[in-house]
Amino acid sequence: MLKILQQPYPFGEKSNTKLLLQSLGEGTFIALFLILFQPLGVSDWHDPNKVWYLACYGLITTLCGLVLRFGIFKSFPKYHNETTWNVGKEILSILLLILMITVVNVFFSRIAFNLNISLKSFFWMLIGVMIIGIFPATFGVMLNYIIQLKKYNQPIVVHHHAPEIGLNENNIENKAPNNDVVRLKLIAENDRDSIELSTESLYFIESSDNYSTIYYEKQGKLQKELLRSSLTRLESQIPSENIVRCHRSFIVNLDKVEKVTGNAQGYKLHLEAPELLVPVARKYSEIVERLK
Repeated sequence: MLKILQQPYPFGEKSNTKLLLQSLGEGTFIALFLILFQPLGVSDWHDPNKVWYLACYGLITTLCGLVLRFGIFKSFPKYHNETTWNVGKEILSILLLILMITVVNVFFSRIAFNLNISLKSFFWMLIGVMIIGIFPATFGVMLNYIIQLKKYNQPIVVHHHAPEIGLNENNIENKAPNNDVVRLKLIAENDRDSIELSTESLYFIESSDNYSTIYYEKQGKLQKELLRSSLTRLESQIPSENIVRCHRSFIVNLDKVEKVTGNAQGYKLHLEAPELLVPVARKYSEIVERLK
């Protein structure tokens, strides 16, 4: 069981708008569920403002989701990041959200209905909600893990339609003469700094905050250079069809891909230079079909 909890899990590349919509969706679902089905004795409760009170529980769910995703997660980027995200962390994040919702719901109930909630009753209420929530949360995470693993863990054989050019294991240059080399000029945002290289020498470009790191081959060795530029800006300066965006933080040269592997998080591209791995986001997974 411990090994499963440590397995990579889809991190999800959601914009702030999608995170907001996710939180609103969760709150709306809870509010509608309580209003329509009135579970746990709610149907026996009579109050002219009952619908509004139940809607408040949905609002609490939304607010807790926003605090978790825009507050807690963003405050701990080293913990909440794609490279280390796994099944266990996903389950813990769901349980943390359930805990937050439970605590706020209890205090809201105490204030709204003037209830005298003792520490003991609060504890058992919390335990009850956690027990109810842990089973669907764990089941949902494990089911999604199995589906994603089955999807991305298929063996991929890479086929190139042109001679491969790159580094061997000893970083020795290994390429044939080519008089039709396409040159690239990547220009920084200040329009002064730039780097010039051939398309065949580029491995990948990685985004890092307001900078981008270019990994390329020069005189038989792997080099990297930093440019102050967004990845989107550099992408617009590259005319090659085989140098493509594969992730929100990566542009990759498909001619440099030697092998493709996968796990529940998605595909990983293994490049010719030793120990170079580039992730493929799920929305860009169709580029793997071009390598088959």
